[in-house]
Amino acid sequence: MPPTRRTSLDALAAFVAVARAGSVTGGADELGLTQSTVSAQLQALERELGYRVFDRTSRGVTPTSRGRALLARIGGAMDAAVDAVAEATGAGATEHTVFLGGPAEFLSTVVLPRLREWAGTDLDVRVRFGETPELLAGLEASELDLVVSTTQPRMRGIEFAPLVDEQFVLVVAPALLDAFRRDPDSVPVVAYGDQLPIIRRYWRSVFGRRPAGLRAVAIVPDLRVLAGLAADGVGMTVLPTYLAAPYLAAGRLVDPVDPADPPLNTVYLARRRSRPGANPATDAAAERLHALLRA
Repeated sequence: MPPTRRTSLDALAAFVAVARAGSVTGGADELGLTQSTVSAQLQALERELGYRVFDRTSRGVTPTSRGRALLARIGGAMDAAVDAVAEATGAGATEHTVFLGGPAEFLSTVVLPRLREWAGTDLDVRVRFGETPELLAGLEASELDLVVSTTQPRMRGIEFAPLVDEQFVLVVAPALLDAFRRDPDSVPVVAYGDQLPIIRRYWRSVFGRRPAGLRAVAIVPDLRVLAGLAADGVGMTVLPTYLAAPYLAAGRLVDPVDPADPPLNTVYLARRRSRPGANPATDAAAERLHALLRA
């Protein structure tokens, strides 16, 4: 039975993507969907057509003779439809808004002050601050175009590339320096989270052991605030160097350890996987972010 007007465009898009990728997994990645969703769409399409469009093999899928004929008929039309929608929504226009998500501290300190370097381009940016898991969920749901992620994303349909390595430094106010030298574990702590994740990681990496009996006097999920509290002598903390540097230069904080091999954390730039050239504004924004942090 030939396809009717009721044929799902999503199912046809899934068919084209899988046929070109050679596997359901590859097609799902291309579309940013789960493998089970794409499989269900293909099954629905085959039921409506009344014939198989793929032969399943151990190495993936290959179109049947009827599947090849269908791909020849609709492949170009599907591409044209995608381009038409992109133009109608402004995605293919010169001016475009890119939705960028990331940690407030990193974006506000490292990225946003340098947006003037985007001047003269056709890119506009809308920023959302948040924790990495919620931002990646927003990326998956197409609410964001790019996410600066503090962890390596492990989500189907999401691709990523290293953006920069954060270096961490343990800092105390000069008034607490002698106490730290006597017994580092006795100095009060100001921390990002209840479990002291950044500080514990520093202890393991630099001192080769877990901290013993650290006492958190303030838990504040904002590294910028923690820098100020530490500088005021409330307690020690661990900060990325881009936040600690001004306080260290001014003498308001000191590094009592200065390890030869300080802890690092790789920051990634994540985006939805798509066919090359499908999102030129996102491509341009990603390239500019990488260029900013290489400079």
